[in-house]
Amino acid sequence: MGWQLAPGTGFCEAGGELVFLDLTRDKYLAMRGEDRAAFDRLRIGEANDSDAMTRLVATGFITRSDRPGTIEPTQINVPCRDLASEPDPGFSPLMALAAARSLSWARRAMRPGHIAATIAALAREKAALSSDSGTAADLAGRYAACRWIVPIAPRCLIDALALDRILLARGQHAALVFGVRLAPFAAHCWLQTKDCVLTGTAADANNYTPILAVR
Repeated sequence: MGWQLAPGTGFCEAGGELVFLDLTRDKYLAMRGEDRAAFDRLRIGEANDSDAMTRLVATGFITRSDRPGTIEPTQINVPCRDLASEPDPGFSPLMALAAARSLSWARRAMRPGHIAATIAALAREKAALSSDSGTAADLAGRYAACRWIVPIAPRCLIDALALDRILLARGQHAALVFGVRLAPFAAHCWLQTKDCVLTGTAADANNYTPILAVR
């Protein structure tokens, strides 16, 4: 028996703080004091007393596992390249229609109480695909070229979800990454392949510490 992160949970260390993303509660939370000390002991395999473990379980960040495992912070290399370095593909009516449909879907899928199930479903679809990005950057460029025509306000999460849905429908794989920064706190979400940021800019993405990557 062992412990693992609860489904829909990721964590990172940013600005000296241990920060968690809990998609089920749709919240970012910091772990401090005795709870952080207990969590650090758990990660390196040291024993905790029953009170410490009770408190950790109560956070909802960890759960029992059938086999021993490791609990590691999210790690993913964020590229320095984005769509600004790609040729302009021009406007595509078919992509504009796909974007409108996917953005409407994403607006519903990201509502409170829905986001955890949405991300879990995307993860299952990604697991069935190759990690090869293929033509993902080209498709992302065509999405960006027609995004202006859809009367839904741009937001990092809604656009990342919409483009991810378009890519998956075409058998293309990309990582959906959530990131945080502190002082002041801010959160960001983007879609990337191993060598190109597909939504937003690479400069923006590299200003955040990845806290959860769905790939």
